[in-house]
Amino acid sequence: MCVRGYEEEAVRRVMIAIAPAVLGLALVLGGCGQKPSGQEQAPAERAANAVKLEVMVPCGQVGPVSQIIKAFQAANPGIEVAWVPENMVTITRKILDRKSEPDVTLSMGDLEMDLLQQAGMLADGARTKIAENSLCIMVPAGNPAGLQTIQDLAKPAVKTIAIPDPKENSVGVHAIEALKKAGIWDKVEGKVLFSKFAADSKDVTAKGQAEASIGYYPCAVEVHIPGQPPAKPKNIILQAQVPAALYPAFWCEAAVLKAAKQPAEAKKFVEFLGTPESRKVFLEWQFIADLAKQPPSSG
Repeated sequence: MCVRGYEEEAVRRVMIAIAPAVLGLALVLGGCGQKPSGQEQAPAERAANAVKLEVMVPCGQVGPVSQIIKAFQAANPGIEVAWVPENMVTITRKILDRKSEPDVTLSMGDLEMDLLQQAGMLADGARTKIAENSLCIMVPAGNPAGLQTIQDLAKPAVKTIAIPDPKENSVGVHAIEALKKAGIWDKVEGKVLFSKFAADSKDVTAKGQAEASIGYYPCAVEVHIPGQPPAKPKNIILQAQVPAALYPAFWCEAAVLKAAKQPAEAKKFVEFLGTPESRKVFLEWQFIADLAKQPPSSG
């Protein structure tokens, strides 16, 4: 379980409304602009009786996971992976509300899996860490506030700091932990603008409506454009990584759901996500994937 050390009564929660066209663009850059399926990616010769595996993939993992799925299907021609890219918050909500019952779900961090585990949605022992995630500070093009380090967020020039809602986003939980451990939470708390989705915080900053945002490092340095290798984000600058000592290590995770229709194949896919081959792909997309270090058990 991750620590949620923030006081709700002290948090100014402002939800950001993004115009549909802008949100659509953000989803394309994050990998959610198109809805690929296993049928679209499966080779023509795939067996007609192949087992169909349903997987929910966060936008921030579309790049690496789409490559991994191709490798998995090549190694397992009897399994067809039908995958759907969605915003991380949307995935969690759909599963909790039983509007979606995939065989496997992936997460950007620990909070989302904690919520599903607490609700009894995950199969026993099926929660697996697949790639370590990390935090960074992003600023608009030109860095108008002149930020260099996390301590600079307390400067008067910084009026607004965009952070994803810590009730639904791992990045929000760990961003607040980092600000507290850095000793500046009391100075920046009133500047924080919480957004429902991680992509919203990034978008607000790119448009210059916030002097900085805290987000996932991989999303700040690489974006997914369908059919292309990792590309650099536009209109936003990775200014600094949040020092790892300021927040607990957290991982992108995969889990088999209790409602899985294909539990054996689901377990096989989750295990494949943790192989050296898959971890090399995550490394290409700027996740932390030390091949010499075995991920700790998720429980």
